Amino acid sequence: MFDSSSEFIEKIDNAVRFHFMTSEGIPEESEVRQAYTQYFGAFKILPQFASTICDREAVVDDLVKRYCSELSITKRIGFSYKDDDLKPWLSEMETAIEDSGGWFYWKHYKTYLAQMKRWSLNTVRTIDRDTWNILDLMANPRLDEDFERRGLVVASVQSGKTANYLGLICRAADVGYKIIVVMAGVHNVLRNQTQARLEEGFAGINIVGQKIAPVGVGKMRGIERRPILCTSREADFKKERAQALRGLQTTQTNEPLLFVIKKNSSVLKQLYEWLCENAKSEDPILLIDDEADNASINGKYKRERRDDEPSRINGQIRNILSYFSKKCYVGYTATPYANILIDPIVDTEEFGKDLFPSSFIYTLEESSDYFGAEKIFSATGEKGKEHLRYIDDIGDYLPPKHKSDFEIVTLPNSLKKAIRTFLLALTIRTLRGDGSRHCTMMVNASPYRRTQRSVAFCIGDYVEELKRHVKVYGAFPSDEAVELSYELAAIKSTWCEEYQAVGYCWEEIQGALFDAVRAVRVVSINSDSSDGLNYESQTEHVIAVGGYRLSRGLTLEGLVVSYYSRNARAYDALMQMARWFGYRPNYEDLCRIWMSREAAGWYEFVAGATEDLFDELRNMRQLQRTPKNYGLKIKQSPDSLLVTARNKIGTGTTLAAPIDLNNGFVETIAFDRDPMSVKRNREVVKQLISAISHYKTDENFFYRYVPVEWVLGFIRNYQNEDARSPKSQSKPLIRYINERLRDGELQEWDVYVAAGEGPVIELSPDVTVRREIRYPGSATNQSCLVVGEKHRLASRGVESKGLSKEQIEEARRDFVTEHPTKKANASDRYYRRRREYPLLVIHPVLMKYSDSQRQSREEAGAIGPEAGSWPSWQHAEEAFGWSISFPYTSQHTRPVEYVFNQVAIEDLRADYEEESDDDFEDN
Repeated sequence: MFDSSSEFIEKIDNAVRFHFMTSEGIPEESEVRQAYTQYFGAFKILPQFASTICDREAVVDDLVKRYCSELSITKRIGFSYKDDDLKPWLSEMETAIEDSGGWFYWKHYKTYLAQMKRWSLNTVRTIDRDTWNILDLMANPRLDEDFERRGLVVASVQSGKTANYLGLICRAADVGYKIIVVMAGVHNVLRNQTQARLEEGFAGINIVGQKIAPVGVGKMRGIERRPILCTSREADFKKERAQALRGLQTTQTNEPLLFVIKKNSSVLKQLYEWLCENAKSEDPILLIDDEADNASINGKYKRERRDDEPSRINGQIRNILSYFSKKCYVGYTATPYANILIDPIVDTEEFGKDLFPSSFIYTLEESSDYFGAEKIFSATGEKGKEHLRYIDDIGDYLPPKHKSDFEIVTLPNSLKKAIRTFLLALTIRTLRGDGSRHCTMMVNASPYRRTQRSVAFCIGDYVEELKRHVKVYGAFPSDEAVELSYELAAIKSTWCEEYQAVGYCWEEIQGALFDAVRAVRVVSINSDSSDGLNYESQTEHVIAVGGYRLSRGLTLEGLVVSYYSRNARAYDALMQMARWFGYRPNYEDLCRIWMSREAAGWYEFVAGATEDLFDELRNMRQLQRTPKNYGLKIKQSPDSLLVTARNKIGTGTTLAAPIDLNNGFVETIAFDRDPMSVKRNREVVKQLISAISHYKTDENFFYRYVPVEWVLGFIRNYQNEDARSPKSQSKPLIRYINERLRDGELQEWDVYVAAGEGPVIELSPDVTVRREIRYPGSATNQSCLVVGEKHRLASRGVESKGLSKEQIEEARRDFVTEHPTKKANASDRYYRRRREYPLLVIHPVLMKYSDSQRQSREEAGAIGPEAGSWPSWQHAEEAFGWSISFPYTSQHTRPVEYVFNQVAIEDLRADYEEESDDDFEDN
């Protein structure tokens, strides 16, 4: 837009953004238009812009449209669980802060976000409030008394954690924290990226050799006042750096010292020794631990023996904290499970306390423009997911389980299509005027470097072949071009399937293809490769191939296409690998993600379980809960059972997990295929339906006030598949129900028989119902049927059965209130909160593939069903399952113990691998 006058337009835009950032409320469109019009006139009379030629109306219209679209972005303030002993202090310090220089670093960072980063007004204001709240949970560094704080900030993957802790660092510097250490992952690629961001948003300078160049906030405020940079983009805090700074004492400067380091044992050792020599023990220190669940956890700790011989990195972090008498540790993570499992009691003379966030846990909220699990996985049906594509053809090219020396020789068709989609997305972004912005494709297909390298070589060859065809045939008339070039024909076919509705005809696409894709390069991101991503100094149009280094914390700028064919059940790592989550301004509609159906199912399961869990935590925040309450809720949630269990797996033959079923939901997700077992469960279901016939209501298949004895008998007699459906084990369920009966609860039940669109089955003389259709998941084997890839049996909304219309509307209103940007399809948790009676749902199921499922798989290259021991697409098997929705009780409840047997442990361990393509000692 108006390239010759871009500086003039940028000045107008910055002035308006600053104007509204410092005012109250959200402006109306008329106010925005008036402001842009006034500043246009004001800047136009300045000498440097007097000769600038611009169409006032066109410029103002474009700026107003862009700014007003940002005003629709909403972001809620986060919520906290804190130790009862923490007292607010920041409001009382406001005058003292202003008298000693004010919010110098914070105010410039806030302006930087609004003007240089073009962040929305609501988002900037929320970061303002969130960072204030988190700092208030920390301690006042200006007081004489000692303090120790350990906190955790939880946020979704790629949702703005770095921006938040950067703001927190700015505020901490303003109030007097003297030493600031940021541990930024375990690899240089992430440390360097974090260093660059802290230079842009906090330090304001970049040091290259002996030269100091202003960057980011430094271009706005100047570089006269700035923190002392003890690391650079090129230099971690290694021995040479420590020696170069040996003469620097904290007493020599009023500004804070900033260290951005890897979580590496030698680096941490150097930093500890340097601090002991050059810093005073009473200097206030803030230690930020990015990706706090990775490498910082003490993996050697044995809870049953309270045996605290920490792993090296964990011990060195605790050593650094122990040296100081005024210290605050704040971890940041998207997957808090491992942090919550840290023993809060550990406190040794040698290492001090472990890193359990005993002081506070603060949860950040997503903004409405966040591209996350809701947008990717929420749509229903085979064709319903706009952004998600399935990989059904990779097995013959790159088996999911392969050795470290495996090399791919040919690309699967799904990966070729993903590459063509990326080139098209880049072309469309160019046509939209965003050709100078970063645009990235991620390929995460193997944990092994040799395999990654072979994938990158094959992709490079294919990209060059596509470029050659575009160059040679792209200038021909479109009909002739696709006749002459099979690759151009393939690109057009991909455009028809993916982007035909985005606003550009094929002739426009073909005409812009070559200029858009000519600079695309392919890089391998691992320790064997010299390739790198250089987002800071050049526009990157790049296909990045890698493994672990494409996961933890790394931001892939302009990520538009992702191809992920990795392990599906390493839960914490699963969410961390989701680099496709984030913010995608002006190109969200172009984003596409390829993954296996199994991986997609597990992503949806973990994301859904986490969302429901955080809904409950948000709902509990009014009760002044502590971090220990937060941790117990996570550890004892039925939905987090499979997530947290991995962190507890040892070498034993059984594993016990305490689970709280209060306001919980349990369902069968797997069935024994043995004909005798199927027959037994069929008879158990029929016996129940016949026995409760006189409790039937006018509503089809719904029964009310059913005595608990019938439900207990059903659970006892039902033959559960304990290994692969552990949440539906009978013993802990019966134990919980009996405990509630002692308090006079759960005596009468609602029972519902779920109906579907399958064949009819007669359950009693007066109950004939159509079966629900479920397809067999890839975990199905010769002895066991597993439901789908999401491992969910019940349909959404089933827990509303038995509620009144008023209760259903109340639940939906609550959901919309807590999720204002989401569709009004309420999570069942909101219905469950209103249940007066427990609900047992019977699920007569027919396991089979639908015609549309078969067709979509065959079109993607599948030659047969992914389910194990499944003879054909037409094969079908019956099963009988159930689900239970427990109402909330205000009575004190004790968790019941679930036990994993050896088969269950092996199933949890199956396909699990440590997600690392190299060790942490990289250079």
